[in-house]
Amino acid sequence: MKRMLAMLALACVALAAMGAALPAPVPDRAAPAGAGAAAPKRPLRDPFARPVPPPAAASDTAELPPPPPPPPLHLRAVILNGARSIANIDGDIVGAGEQARDYTVIRIDARGVLVRRAGTPQLLTINEKDKQ
Repeated sequence: MKRMLAMLALACVALAAMGAALPAPVPDRAAPAGAGAAAPKRPLRDPFARPVPPPAAASDTAELPPPPPPPPLHLRAVILNGARSIANIDGDIVGAGEQARDYTVIRIDARGVLVRRAGTPQLLTINEKDKQ
């Protein structure tokens, strides 16, 4: 028991000595001790916030070129089976009423495939040059 009390007293003395060796706390930088007027405080910056992009000039937005036209569609095959007819358009197997990429199939018949692309109807047919 005496030994435990001696160790506890020694630990207290060591902690007190370490506390005396710590530096004094630093005063607040925003209000220096001898200053009569308080310095203006800058807001802290969030290090994780993304930087705000600079505003775009009006001439930059007016000079944008129009988007390029979409590539032409090629009808590769048609299988006629009444309401369940299907077509192969650029490798996409589609039926009437289905959407693929940037077009909607309206009708599939013996003349070809009628699609709507960018609001414009377009009739696709199988040409001899496409079969090569």
